[in-house]
Amino acid sequence: MNRIYFISFLYRTYSEYITPSVLLAEQLHCATGDIACFRRASYHDIVTAQAVINNMVTSLKFLLFFEPWVPVIDNVTVHGQVLDLLFNTSFPLKELIIGTLTEEAVFFVYEGWTKPVTPATYAEVVLGTFRENALKVLERYPPNSLSDERPLLSLMATQWVFACSSRFFARKAASYAYVFGYPLDFNGWGNETFCNGHVCHGSELPFLFESTWVNFTDAGRRVSLSMATYWTNFAKSQDPNEPLRVPIPWPRVTTGNEKYMYFQDPLQVQENYLKSDCDFWDTIGYKK
Repeated sequence: MNRIYFISFLYRTYSEYITPSVLLAEQLHCATGDIACFRRASYHDIVTAQAVINNMVTSLKFLLFFEPWVPVIDNVTVHGQVLDLLFNTSFPLKELIIGTLTEEAVFFVYEGWTKPVTPATYAEVVLGTFRENALKVLERYPPNSLSDERPLLSLMATQWVFACSSRFFARKAASYAYVFGYPLDFNGWGNETFCNGHVCHGSELPFLFESTWVNFTDAGRRVSLSMATYWTNFAKSQDPNEPLRVPIPWPRVTTGNEKYMYFQDPLQVQENYLKSDCDFWDTIGYKK
């Protein structure tokens, strides 16, 4: 699908992979640099080893806490951070659909912090992540003096990691933009009960692929059918509005026209998603 996952857009350099590589070698009982030993390991052994390392500190960068295994900048295939490459690109980019969910970071925050986050811990996270810009972030997103700051942390991370970096990307590359705001309308989160009733990361996938059609409500089926139609149209014609008939036309992203499709029931075309917040995050930047 033509979806961009910005949490994987902070790549590591070779030097930044030294720590996780040494730890992975230890877990697999290999000598560091013994590629043959790594290749003898089963996928199950590697996944198990990675799960252990994921609970260790391998970087002080905020995003790598949630997604430690990312592409490496090898200067052969990958020549830098994606947003840097995008910003400096001079040739036309491929047509694509790009979007975000309204509560993307809820899953990552509540999975990363299984217990309530105090205002003090929240401030530490902001200070450690944004450093010289931390006071600006704290002024805009001050602690609520509650016993749990995870909702605020989820809101801030949703905007910074996903929604506003998507806008940055869309202004350079996207043909069509969307926001998905329809929570799973069936019991699909299992043990991740913190996502019940929320539009967590990945919530749109069952609707897009119509993979749990029998579990959808009538409203969910309308959302699912519209998404599947737009995406298959785009695959056929690079235009989500044709050849099959669609509920409402989906406008292209153009300069000065930041309209997007809001996937809810009913569908809506809206514009300038989180404009004030994203204008703020543009001044802070998206690489940490």
